[in-house]
Amino acid sequence: MMKIIDELSFSYLEYKINNSYTNRLMKYGNSPQGLFWKNSFTQIHRFELIITALNKYYNLNQFTICDIGCGYGKFLQFLKKKLNTSTFQYQGCDLNNKLIDHCTKNYSDKNCKFYKKSLPNGIVDFSVMSGTFNLSVTDNIKIWEKYVLKNLTNIWKQTNKIMAFNLLHQDEKKIKQGLYYTNKNWIKDMCEQKFGKTEIILSSILPDDVLIIVQN
Repeated sequence: MMKIIDELSFSYLEYKINNSYTNRLMKYGNSPQGLFWKNSFTQIHRFELIITALNKYYNLNQFTICDIGCGYGKFLQFLKKKLNTSTFQYQGCDLNNKLIDHCTKNYSDKNCKFYKKSLPNGIVDFSVMSGTFNLSVTDNIKIWEKYVLKNLTNIWKQTNKIMAFNLLHQDEKKIKQGLYYTNKNWIKDMCEQKFGKTEIILSSILPDDVLIIVQN
């Protein structure tokens, strides 16, 4: 019974997430603000941290990567500037139809596919989520953390090498003004219990951010 209640709660959360982004996109269009980002600088710095972390453990040559919560394709643009497009197979996944339609129309490369879903389509080397779980559509922190961990569990099953995601963090876990803040020690412990070896990366440029790297 509890599992059914959780699934209903998760479905409702995804419905609210979808609506939130649709309304935001109508107001701001395909921009950092349209995805609840503060600005383009913080967005790009998060991408830099993710790629630096992946490159630390693997030679980024001939790999598959899934960008979960791909938005309007900014991380794909970033990858294309950083790497030779022929060196990777990219998947972009998002819950929002408008965003998936935008990406499908604007990125026609044969090595780029887009899906309306919340986990990789098949097994990939790397799964990345930048800002995906920051916006909480509930004030109930237990429900939101259950939802986040459920998604991470499903994504991890489809990930061959590394799962990388960032969260906002403070000493005390909270949801404040619609944003979820984890505690870095708590999320590290949870990931090590449920998934595998976990590294926490902090940035002086984004002191409220934590990047979590889980390795297979």
